[in-house]
Amino acid sequence: MSRARALALAALMVLVVACGGPAASQSSGSEASVDADGSAAASTGGEASAAASTGSGGGDVEEVAEALIPPNSTEVSKTTADGVSFVIYESSDSIDSLRSHYESAIPGAGMQIISTSETGGTVSIVFAESTGSTFGGAVNIFPSSTGGSGSGVQVTVGDSN
Repeated sequence: MSRARALALAALMVLVVACGGPAASQSSGSEASVDADGSAAASTGGEASAAASTGSGGGDVEEVAEALIPPNSTEVSKTTADGVSFVIYESSDSIDSLRSHYESAIPGAGMQIISTSETGGTVSIVFAESTGSTFGGAVNIFPSSTGGSGSGVQVTVGDSN
């Protein structure tokens, strides 16, 4: 999962710098199974810090992150830092299936899709509470690094206020 970890590190560094804080809490390798309907079948492990749970802009980062857990997935790593949640999952679902899932799950979480792009087999969806809002994030869906038919998913939610 070196490609996913590289993406994760780059995105996390950008978000931590943008949020202006070095404090972080990380858990790695948690086994969180998620059913096809998106409900968690097991605990994701690790307690979120209070700063990551609610950003100063009033959005509940952890609530949105929980609503965006991909179906049929296992949590690979989770990091929280100053109003930001960054989670990587492996899912047995295809990229197209996950894209379709997020096109309805993001609005279902009370967010607006700001843009969607596709590059080199990776789908990136940027979302926010509203256009110009500092509460939002991104979902990146990419081919499995294990060569299987599944996908990797990176979910980042933050509030930079």
